[in-house]
Amino acid sequence: MNATNLFSNTKTGTQSHHGSQDEKYGDSPRTATQDIVDELPHGYQQASTKVDPDEGFDPDFLKKTIRKIDWRLVPFLAACYSISLIDRTNISLARAAGMNAALKLNVGDRYSIAVLSFFIPYILLEFPSNIGLRKFGAAIWLSTAVTLWGLMMIAMAYVKDHHQLAALRALVGVFEAALFPGAAYLISCWYIRRQVQKRLSFFYVLSVFATGMSSILAYGLGRIYTINRSLQPWQYIFVIEGGLTVFLGLIGYVVIVDFPDKAKFLTEDQKKMTLVRIQRDRADAEHDPVTWSKVKTYIMDIKLWAFALMFMGTTTASYALSYFLPRILAGMGFSTANSQILVAPPYVWALIPAIASGIMSDKTQIRSIWIVLNCFCAIMGLALFAFLPAANTAGRYAGIFLCAGGCNSNVPLVIGWAQISIRAQSKRAYTSALTIAFGGIGGIASALVFREQDAPTYRLGIWFTIGFHIYIILACAALSFHFRKRNAQADRHGEILEGHQDFRYQL
Repeated sequence: MNATNLFSNTKTGTQSHHGSQDEKYGDSPRTATQDIVDELPHGYQQASTKVDPDEGFDPDFLKKTIRKIDWRLVPFLAACYSISLIDRTNISLARAAGMNAALKLNVGDRYSIAVLSFFIPYILLEFPSNIGLRKFGAAIWLSTAVTLWGLMMIAMAYVKDHHQLAALRALVGVFEAALFPGAAYLISCWYIRRQVQKRLSFFYVLSVFATGMSSILAYGLGRIYTINRSLQPWQYIFVIEGGLTVFLGLIGYVVIVDFPDKAKFLTEDQKKMTLVRIQRDRADAEHDPVTWSKVKTYIMDIKLWAFALMFMGTTTASYALSYFLPRILAGMGFSTANSQILVAPPYVWALIPAIASGIMSDKTQIRSIWIVLNCFCAIMGLALFAFLPAANTAGRYAGIFLCAGGCNSNVPLVIGWAQISIRAQSKRAYTSALTIAFGGIGGIASALVFREQDAPTYRLGIWFTIGFHIYIILACAALSFHFRKRNAQADRHGEILEGHQDFRYQL
């Protein structure tokens, strides 16, 4: 290709002085690609983030490259995360399809223990997994994880008691620990800050849609039992969904792309342009290895803990919906079959605020306000469900819509704001792991506060979740005030933020 296609004179529309359109890569003593190289390996720490990341690049070439990255990176990772969310939460659908009676999960806290067993390894292994992701490559690391937890899902169809179920759920947690923090880390390393949130939102909303559709899928799989009774309905859920997971994992060895500096699907010019844009935006295009001395520094960064607690709050509600919504709907008077079907509409609705929030967050480059608005929606929805009369089924079901839209929209928003507020790839790996690990703690919290003895109203869990959303609102206000103050200090007194003189926080 023409290396000089990278550049255009954006003010006059004339050709860059570095060469004509006919010059090929390497034919000229001075090419546009060599201009890019000047910003690369020795200019990583010195590159100014005040320069617009897109300045000087040919708009058509830039648009084509971003579109190419979008299609290669986001959809397949989204598909993998969708199947991971289905696999970790389909225990609630299997429970409604007969597993509860088969394994006697209604005795004591057996069901809650089975739910909790997933999260312990999931939380503990996320940061080590992100280190492995960089060491072994995204395709090998993530695809192996997907394939292995798919095999564990198939094995769950043949468990004989709740002990075996809990053990296999723990192994699913071991392997799923690789995907969500790894995907968030990988996506954030590919895009400049004003493009990250929309991609994370699209990455996540497919999983929201898939979660809703999984209830209908479970209903359909349960109907297979009427044709072939070799397995129980709940066993078909695990076997077929686990088989789909293994199939997706095997495809991933070919499809999943690596970090920008290792990408093989881009031309050399596209790769270097991608790295320069990231360098101009936040000056961390270069990989810096994770060391314990760095981790000790990151642990002392209070804002990372604030983001982690915010993420815990929003996932408490989202996991509660995933694990207990079929039970909640049954408590509202719907049959088992209708409960499975009625799980889907709130998740389909959640696509709209999730996509809209992601787009507006990137467009305005203001992050906190959209999180706060979604929190108010979630609180309103929880209040409608909890405090409307039991006979008002329509109003309570509408509350589930508002809660699903609010809490699920905030999942990618909190992750995105955390990733946008830091520099250095090692810190990015740590932050994604810490944030999503606290999301796993939110899953544990949902299992503990949405107690079986409180069914079907789950009043304790509702109040707990409302309280966490109030915390998220207050945390957004505090972080915005803190970031505004730090930006002002950097502008007036030259204070260095995130290790770079030109870095500024987004509110």
